[in-house]
Amino acid sequence: MKKQMAFAVQIGVDDSVVSRWKRGHRLTLQHAVRICEVLDISLDWLVLGRGTMDQHKIYRAANPAWLPGSTDDLPGPIAAALLMVADAIRAEFDPDRRSDRS
Repeated sequence: MKKQMAFAVQIGVDDSVVSRWKRGHRLTLQHAVRICEVLDISLDWLVLGRGTMDQHKIYRAANPAWLPGSTDDLPGPIAAALLMVADAIRAEFDPDRRSDRS
């Protein structure tokens, strides 16, 4: 229970909220983002079950200068999600310019 309480404090919620999540209640997007920041895990993996837990690290390492400066001030999970959306848009509208990060 101490770990759960410490986790709740890191995220900024009451430990009863964490208990509800463990029982299957839904997360808000804000809480999901915060969990990803605290645990350094992929938002896509947590919310959608896609990819790997650390896929956000792979995207960032694959091409850190892809959007120079535009994601520097964003939390890691949000930056990774933004890069994934940009890749999807690029692939949809210009298949010849697909990213090598997929």
